Amino acid sequence: MGHYVRLLRNRPFAVLWTGSTLSAMGDAMTWVALVWIAFERGGAGLVSALVVVSTAPVIAGGFAMGLLLDRADRLRVLVRVNLVLGLAVAAVPAWFALAGPPPTWLLFVVAGSYGFLKMANWAGIPSLIPALVGEEDLNTANAMEAASFGIADVAGPAIAGALIALTGVYEVLAIDAASYLAFLACLVGLRGRLPAFVPRSSHEAKPSLRPAFRFMWRTPAVRATTLMFMAFNLGEGMLLVLMPTFSREVIGGNAATFGALLSVFSLSALVGSVTIGAITWRWPLGRSIAVVQTPAGLAFLGLAAATSFPAAAATLALAGLLASPLTIWAQTIRMRLTPEEMRGRVFGVLRTLMQSTPPIGGALAGVLLGGPTVAVPVLVMSGVMAVPGLVGLATPALSHDGGSRVAGDDLPVPSG
Repeated sequence: MGHYVRLLRNRPFAVLWTGSTLSAMGDAMTWVALVWIAFERGGAGLVSALVVVSTAPVIAGGFAMGLLLDRADRLRVLVRVNLVLGLAVAAVPAWFALAGPPPTWLLFVVAGSYGFLKMANWAGIPSLIPALVGEEDLNTANAMEAASFGIADVAGPAIAGALIALTGVYEVLAIDAASYLAFLACLVGLRGRLPAFVPRSSHEAKPSLRPAFRFMWRTPAVRATTLMFMAFNLGEGMLLVLMPTFSREVIGGNAATFGALLSVFSLSALVGSVTIGAITWRWPLGRSIAVVQTPAGLAFLGLAAATSFPAAAATLALAGLLASPLTIWAQTIRMRLTPEEMRGRVFGVLRTLMQSTPPIGGALAGVLLGGPTVAVPVLVMSGVMAVPGLVGLATPALSHDGGSRVAGDDLPVPSG
């Protein structure tokens, strides 16, 4: 655990990690609340529409945020974006307190705003990490970033499900609004702890996305893992739509059951992430990703046969454990290979591409759930997650260590 102790003694990193974890926890609670409101108002069809609306805007927003993170002070961008998101979430409980249940369109506005702006955090935080930690701590720092989402996804759904049953759904949204205030305080506390932002001179070309796309395409390890994760995330988009229906109609549960199942998956992923971050991994990272992704996808097949909470929980626990190291290893590869001046754009482009597929998965699941059984969407979901891992095993670039230049990457790295 010495790796973690050293990082937590790094005050700037610890502040950034703490604030982002609190905010991510609030976001996880909000997602459960919004999904449950939508499910009670319109069933799986409305949930499918909410998934599409909350994920589709990331395609445009992610590219915009990536450019902004390389054109402006990254810390200032994060402060302003999180202020806007906090106000958007607060609008729902405020409407309820003043005028009763909010209209469905307001839920979609909040979900769409989050989808458009979330890449500021998803690309901005990893773009700051290399400036806060040393090369030897990158893998552990990425494990902690993954753990941040894991902690949020474990605690958030469980707390949200319990609060929905005990107090009401709108109190959950109020808590998320408060979490944004806490994150803003942490971000403000980082002022002076990061390298000063140096504006580009007037004669220098403004950053564009073209070099980021060229970098991704000309760096085989980055290109391959991005395509593999796009497929895996398509399956996760299906899972988001599948789980409310599965929780109520297959195992006879309610909002608490839904939240508990999500928490089981996330707890298992968290345990795996913490374990990976605590050890020195000696196998090539790209090859490790390819080896693990196939069984991670196949693990979801258990949902096709599960008829009880314990069986479903066991399936999700196995899937979460297997999937846990994928993002950690891929993020370490990206940080080692991406030039500092391009990190905002590259992380923005990569995470935008990977987040562009959940809307497709969500829409597909909405169609497939119209059939007589959940087995069909489960089979399709498992297949689209697992097959790319087999393709990755046959990809030469993934046999190399992600810490060095890989085969085919002898082309000049474009600069911003």
